[in-house]
Amino acid sequence: MIKSYRWKLVAAYLLVITFLLVLLGGIGYINFKNYYLNNMEERLTKEAFLVADMCQYRIGDNATTRSYQDICETAAQDSTARVTIVNAEGLVLGDSSAEPDKMENHSTRPEVYAALHGGIGIEMRYSDTLDMNMLYVAVPLNTGDVKGAVRIAMPLAALQVIYNNVFSGMLMAALLCGLLAFLLSFMLAQYFSHPLRDITEAVQDMARGNLKRRTSFHSADEMGILAQAFNDMGQHIEQSMYEVSEVKNRLEALLNNTVNGIVMIGNDGRVVYANPAAICLLGLGTHFVGKKHVELITTYELLAMIDEAKISLHPVKRTIVLHTLGARIIEANVVPIKNEALATQDILVVLNDITELKRLEQVRKDFVANVSHELKTPVTSISGFAETLLDEGGKNSDNVMEFTTIIYDEAQRLSNLINGLLELSKLESDEFKLNLQTVSINKLVSATVERMSKLAGLRNILVNYTEPKDILELTSDPALIDQILMNLLDNAIKYSADRGQVDIKVEDLSDKVRISVKDNGIGIPEKEMARIFERFYRVDKARSRKTGGTGLGLAIVKHLVENLKGQVTVESTVGKGSTFTITLPK
Repeated sequence: MIKSYRWKLVAAYLLVITFLLVLLGGIGYINFKNYYLNNMEERLTKEAFLVADMCQYRIGDNATTRSYQDICETAAQDSTARVTIVNAEGLVLGDSSAEPDKMENHSTRPEVYAALHGGIGIEMRYSDTLDMNMLYVAVPLNTGDVKGAVRIAMPLAALQVIYNNVFSGMLMAALLCGLLAFLLSFMLAQYFSHPLRDITEAVQDMARGNLKRRTSFHSADEMGILAQAFNDMGQHIEQSMYEVSEVKNRLEALLNNTVNGIVMIGNDGRVVYANPAAICLLGLGTHFVGKKHVELITTYELLAMIDEAKISLHPVKRTIVLHTLGARIIEANVVPIKNEALATQDILVVLNDITELKRLEQVRKDFVANVSHELKTPVTSISGFAETLLDEGGKNSDNVMEFTTIIYDEAQRLSNLINGLLELSKLESDEFKLNLQTVSINKLVSATVERMSKLAGLRNILVNYTEPKDILELTSDPALIDQILMNLLDNAIKYSADRGQVDIKVEDLSDKVRISVKDNGIGIPEKEMARIFERFYRVDKARSRKTGGTGLGLAIVKHLVENLKGQVTVESTVGKGSTFTITLPK
């Protein structure tokens, strides 16, 4: 409780008031004691002089002489004082409390000695006769025939009772004043500490995160200035925290959504941050913060890069392979970062998954190689047979006819290849436009099947079309859909065995239409599935060239479907056939 500022104020007030009460009470008590003692001495002095006057007129009206003993007893009968009369030699002539004859000589008593020498003697000491402390006052006595001193003594016990009563009264008054002072101190402390409590509560509330908390205390004194300064500080902190929070949220959103993996490693080698991309790439798990990076990162090449960057203090950049993720190719950048504020050397690791770029680069290389090869073969054939025809000069008609046919076929193959490349180029162009119109899928598929059935009939292949019960219509480009079906049916017929069967099925999926083409041909190996939609990629290259394929059909199908906002998938089993499925939005 004493830790409270309010109770500290109360304690301070009470301490000051108690000190003042004790000081003033003590001074008052001492002054009163001295004042009362002085009054007592003056009163006893006056009474002693009265007794001395009585001794001068001890001859009464009845002509009888009053003894000094009688005078002492008369003077003391109405009070607790003791009256003693002594002569100049110190012999006791009378005493109100004892027999004079039995009392010792008093000439050596200090107060009596002073009175015998013409002064007024005052003394406090213990009385052996009465066995108590006494206050003695002695005055000179001169009756003409007797010279001596009159002494009056007052028991100090009676005086002490008066002192005790006064002390008790003063103590009660002090206690009452102390109680009133406590109540007043409490109210004053409550009043003066209220604004401070208000500010303290506001500070504590702000420390708990409520940055909008303000104090409502207003005053022109120092406390009011403090309250206003706190409100200004709260406003500034709130604005600063808002700006910091905005920056933090943007940075966090950027780091959480970037495709690059980012890892921050502290000066002590412990991971302090990793974004979701890095967690996925390195398989860090959930509780990675605070752990050593050598415990979390299992790729030796990356660990070696981190050590090299720490030692050289220069960025290190390399391409590594993460075998734990299916041989993903990663471009790793390890950058040492010197933290001037904390005097530490942190490490920033940036991981960029370039697997797709490497794949595309390989596709580009394969494309160039395939184009070169595909163009070289017909050109070589055309050039060779044309040269042969020139050499023969038209002498052998059979050779002329055969070679001319070969040149024509190779020229047609070259033309188909060029047309396919032009078609792909057109589909990839930003200027490609769709001719959208209402299309009846039932009629469109039926017409395409009818045309392709003639080609299938040359090899006794049956094209089986399962037409939907209801008429299906969608808004799309009918020419592109027809081209998609032509390519899929052409592939299905080419890769099916003689006397085989090709099934085509159309299904209604409420907001989509699904068209599937199934054959019972040679099928596609699982490892080749991911590349069948690449340009010039053939599963069986020898068979493809024998059938006259260019290797562009499925690549064209993929681009056509994507332009129509649809999807194309494939399922295949080697030796049993393949099923290509096209899903188009209505």
